[in-house]
Amino acid sequence: MSQAAEPGAAGYRSVLRVVLGAPRPVWGLVAGVFVNRTGSFFSTFLVLFLRQLGFSLSQMPVVLLVVGVATPCGAMLGGWAADRFSRRTSLVGTTVLAAGGMALIGLSPSRMIALAGVFVGALFSQAYLPAAAAMLVDHTPERDRVPTFAFFRLALNAGAALGPVLAALLAPHGLRLLFLISACCYLTFAVVLAVPKKPAPARAAAAAGSAAAAAGRAPVTMLAFYAAVLGITMVYAQYSSTVSLAVSAVHGTSIYATLLSLNAVLVIVAELPLSSWTRRLPWRTPVLAGIIAMAGGIAISGAFRSYPVIALGVVIWSVGEMLFSPVVSTAVAALSPADRVGRYQGYLATVQAVAFALGPAVGVLAYSWSAGVLWIGCLVVGALASLAVAVAGWSAVAAVPRPVELRVPAAARQDGGQPRELGPQ
Repeated sequence: MSQAAEPGAAGYRSVLRVVLGAPRPVWGLVAGVFVNRTGSFFSTFLVLFLRQLGFSLSQMPVVLLVVGVATPCGAMLGGWAADRFSRRTSLVGTTVLAAGGMALIGLSPSRMIALAGVFVGALFSQAYLPAAAAMLVDHTPERDRVPTFAFFRLALNAGAALGPVLAALLAPHGLRLLFLISACCYLTFAVVLAVPKKPAPARAAAAAGSAAAAAGRAPVTMLAFYAAVLGITMVYAQYSSTVSLAVSAVHGTSIYATLLSLNAVLVIVAELPLSSWTRRLPWRTPVLAGIIAMAGGIAISGAFRSYPVIALGVVIWSVGEMLFSPVVSTAVAALSPADRVGRYQGYLATVQAVAFALGPAVGVLAYSWSAGVLWIGCLVVGALASLAVAVAGWSAVAAVPRPVELRVPAAARQDGGQPRELGPQ
């Protein structure tokens, strides 16, 4: 049956109907990731825990470097496992292993065992994301993917907002308790994911078309796209490093905290409704707009001293985040072959992890040399990332096979211009 013949194919369902009508696997992922993110204290309290273990300031960078390398490696491993075995196998396996790492940290009798737990936790704490993205793709029609990813991100952001409140209540009882709570949250996530689900109809239906479309694409398409994601994510990561330094130097830490709260409220409240518009556009349009807004907003937030202007910059890069983030995974799904969706989502998660690791370090180095150069550099990187997305979008459109028009020779026509049946006589 063609898509045009499907019920409701003539128009888009509302975002509310997409969310309420989402299949059980999607709801399971959303519920599980909310619980998981609410109890994810690994990155937030790792440095404090290392300090508690007796690591000096000169020793901690080595451990943090290992963590920074392990996290993107885990993302690639999770994406590979999602394609090699199954989405559910990858999801359950990575979350159980992450729970084991957190439990090792919380129950460790020695520093070496705690370090083993830190490595396992770093390797698998984010490794479920590529398989989760691939499962969302499998169980969602293409036209509903943007609001579905926005729904998934709503759970991530809501959990991340609730997590610090829970941490404030539990931290007085010791940091080890926080890691044990994280282990319990990962195990809960694994139990939710382990419940058997119906096979994904979208995956089988889309496989042939997606593979055929992706087969003709040159590697430059994906390389350009991932380069754009790397660049703009490094720029976006400045909100937690150099923007905080610039704002705090003028207005204090409390004002910077209110700006982060503004971003969180905007994203939680507006991203899902905004997806009702972005879903109707070619993926390159909201991705380009998001890149421009994030680069411009970050530069404004850091370069100006007036609080209203800084707040305007935060609003601009928050809008850019809402345009870019739900669409980027959808774009990767559209660009990747159907049998490698998990791996390509793994590459995306890896690129983002590397950018979040490099971005603050490069930004602080540039800021210490010249703040003005840093903010101009953010605009330049945004412009280059926009160009890379334009190249990827153009390459993807150019690679789509065009239908072949069969022309009937004039000699094969009967009187009256009607074609005569061609074939063996």
